[in-house]
Amino acid sequence: MKRGLLAGVGVTLVVGAVATVLVRASAHRAARAAHVARGETQLLVSNPAAAPVALFRAGRTLAEARPVPPDQGETWLAKANHFVEARYGRFRLLYPVPLEGLEYGSDAGDSFAVTVRAPAFDFPPPTDERWSRFVFVPGGPFAIGDRKNPGESHYVWATGFFLGAFEVTNGEFRRFLRDPQGFEDRGNWTGAGWQWKTAGRSQATAWLAPSDPEYRRFGQDDLPVVLVTWHEASAFGRWLTRRLGQGRWLYRLPTEAEWEKAARGPDTFDYGLGMALSEPEAALYNWRKNPGADVTLVGLAETEARFEPNRYGVYHASGNAAEWTQSVSRPFSRERPYRDDDRNDDTTPGPRVTRGGSWYSATTSRLLLAYREEFQPELASNDLGLRIAVLPLPGGPSRGR
Repeated sequence: MKRGLLAGVGVTLVVGAVATVLVRASAHRAARAAHVARGETQLLVSNPAAAPVALFRAGRTLAEARPVPPDQGETWLAKANHFVEARYGRFRLLYPVPLEGLEYGSDAGDSFAVTVRAPAFDFPPPTDERWSRFVFVPGGPFAIGDRKNPGESHYVWATGFFLGAFEVTNGEFRRFLRDPQGFEDRGNWTGAGWQWKTAGRSQATAWLAPSDPEYRRFGQDDLPVVLVTWHEASAFGRWLTRRLGQGRWLYRLPTEAEWEKAARGPDTFDYGLGMALSEPEAALYNWRKNPGADVTLVGLAETEARFEPNRYGVYHASGNAAEWTQSVSRPFSRERPYRDDDRNDDTTPGPRVTRGGSWYSATTSRLLLAYREEFQPELASNDLGLRIAVLPLPGGPSRGR
């Protein structure tokens, strides 16, 4: 009799526990459905690096970002842009959580995942001790494309990389021109690039001497080098890889995806330093709209004194010099997403994409970070330069080396 009673009690306890679990699961599903119905996205943060982590809601400008108090349970976010900040040694890791203008998370349906990984490498060698500085952009998803263009903006995943904080300067590019193993070395050029070089003459402003009448406007050492073709920009990256890479680092132009991720910053701005560019914001950018202006490009010294970088540390993502990217121009959309494919190969034929607008862009639309222009790789213009990306090579750099 006793055993039967005890057995009955056991069954009752098990059934009750199962019922409790089912009730909780049902309540959780109902709560999740309510979040989704309000247009919210769940943020999932994996932190194997055990780095200190904070969440921020991005604003219309750098100054408007606000911390989001930690949530003891699940974190659900409204359709606005956010970013996650983590600190790990010398690295400040900033992960965009772009939700504005998109109906879904980066993962299936209603979640957005961020993984905080400890970088396994240190900073790459600078291209020039005077002018060069690289900033780190951690790997993860971001939103590419114009969010105001229906069907264009979508999520892309980019691996971690470094990008020049400033455009490549005349001083840096002159070293390439003067090095016997630089501009004149066939090993730095693609086949098409070498054919261009032997058929014509470089117009790059790094050739200008102080006696040249255009030197003050375009040729000074700390000004961005312009009048550079894509062929020259690509050869410059190959030279840096041979000169500085040591089998550990690859120097090259950034792909469209890398450029846009770094330029938008973790705030996912539409312009270099904010979500709008009208009269009040114009002073934030070197944008003169006048091809005959006495002052054109802004050099590094003046940039650091007068201009702000974005939260990654990138100066002049909008304005100053427009920039070549690695990518051949191909359309992309949510239905036909951007791919890191042969469009980013050195030898793929076709026009290459430029980004960022310049000191004399005719309209603000060209300073929009999603705005794309395409030019043949032989083109040279006095408002078009380059910025260098650096990636660790497999089996290359690691901490403690």
